[in-house]
Amino acid sequence: MSPGVALFVEATQARARGDFPPALRLGKRAQRALERETGPESPAVVAALLLVGETAADLGRLAEAQTRLDRAAALAAGFPPDGALLLLRLRVDAALGGALRLAGRYKEAEALYRRAIAEAERMLGRDDAVLVELLNGLGVTCKFSGRFVEAEAADRRALAIAESTSDGDNQTRATLYHNLGGLAHARGDYARAEPLASRSVEIRESLLGADHAAVAADQAALAAILAALGRDGEAEALLRHALAVFERAHGETHPHTAACLNNLAAILHRRDQSDEAEQLYRRALAVKETLLGDTHPELAATLNNLAVLARADGRPAEAERLYRRALSCLESAVESTHPNLTSCLENYAALLNEIGRHREANALQVRARDSTGGKRLPRNPTRGRLG
Repeated sequence: MSPGVALFVEATQARARGDFPPALRLGKRAQRALERETGPESPAVVAALLLVGETAADLGRLAEAQTRLDRAAALAAGFPPDGALLLLRLRVDAALGGALRLAGRYKEAEALYRRAIAEAERMLGRDDAVLVELLNGLGVTCKFSGRFVEAEAADRRALAIAESTSDGDNQTRATLYHNLGGLAHARGDYARAEPLASRSVEIRESLLGADHAAVAADQAALAAILAALGRDGEAEALLRHALAVFERAHGETHPHTAACLNNLAAILHRRDQSDEAEQLYRRALAVKETLLGDTHPELAATLNNLAVLARADGRPAEAERLYRRALSCLESAVESTHPNLTSCLENYAALLNEIGRHREANALQVRARDSTGGKRLPRNPTRGRLG
């Protein structure tokens, strides 16, 4: 085994354990060694770029992930479309699609996934295992953009392929249950979401233990569903455990950390612990802005929640500024029917009515009604807050 291959194996093992900082360091060393050993455009170097890109994304270092994966995709595009080289290229496409989604570039991510899925079906058939990762990525992307029917179709097809090509419970199935639970949560079907999310926790915890970062991600997703069901005590315990795992594995500046802070703040807000809630919301917003910039759609939930607090605290000008910023994050990125967009429109309209700007409020209410076809959003005990 060459030094480059040995480093690559060591980096892969570290990432599998959830030891992301050493995995990233080792992966970069492996890339440099493999460039010397096999040439700068070899499949081995593409595999190393893929590993480094995925690990950088694990750590929330999205610009670095994008750079590595863009290079991997450019190199892999020149490989002949057969055998192991085709599989490597499709894996790079899946990872690059994930990086685009994390950057809020949902349309580009969806287009990439659909091209890769079409190629995989053409070359390998409609039931090949490689389709699971691609369909899963497509499903997550469609969920984030608010296209829930397409998201479920992709997730269900991915699960069917995974169950037909693997034995027993595994991490792939845990991920798919996680995503199906998250989709049901996004749709407001909390009773359906809970057993799916619980199943993902059970599967992955049995494989990795309770203190692995991937298990913490499952626990945090389950906690958001339990909070929506009004089971705040259970939700808070899961979120605090997940937050401790994320901070240990990723540090304080990571998307998972920000999501935990936002959802913990929502629980405190619901208990009328407004000062503590605002502190956590602002920490969550600062992390998101650092990682994602000022206009990413993932900022919208926390901006909305801060606006709800400001409105209740008698700060209407601040609340309006926050609502307008949340809407600007969402409107160019998600479907007009996305429930987060609808909730934000309704909340902003309520504020405008309170301060006597009824004509503007009515226009927003019409947009909100049009987005749901006149139906009311599912009840959520956050009373206007978003998870």
